[in-house]
Amino acid sequence: MIFATKAQRRLLAAAAVAVMATAAVAQTPAQAPAAPPAAPPADFAICSACHESTPKAGPSLGPNLFGVGGRKAGGVADYDYSPALKAYGATWNADNLAAFILDPGKAVPGNKMDYPGASDAASAKAIADYLMTLKG
Repeated sequence: MIFATKAQRRLLAAAAVAVMATAAVAQTPAQAPAAPPAAPPADFAICSACHESTPKAGPSLGPNLFGVGGRKAGGVADYDYSPALKAYGATWNADNLAAFILDPGKAVPGNKMDYPGASDAASAKAIADYLMTLKG
């Protein structure tokens, strides 16, 4: 049997706690990397004609849509938005993106996006839901 002083027992107890804490952290699964976005819906092809949707791509005819979910409308620094979209001031979420995609002129009157709107609400929702997955 090993005899230790009170100070040595405290030191050993503290070391044991540290070892157990390290083991617990080591056994905690690492945070999974973000899942890649789902494939875009077929109706997204029309968006791709004017918009990039990949990280670090600059704007083309329209602003890059990567990261649009959660971004303030008119918030891409290197894109020249219409005064109407700059003044809109909302932060993009699935609901207001779907409304904008369904009828851009109604959602933000005076915006400069030359797009009549999605064919129906289900298509607009599918595109908006896809856009919300495009995050880095």
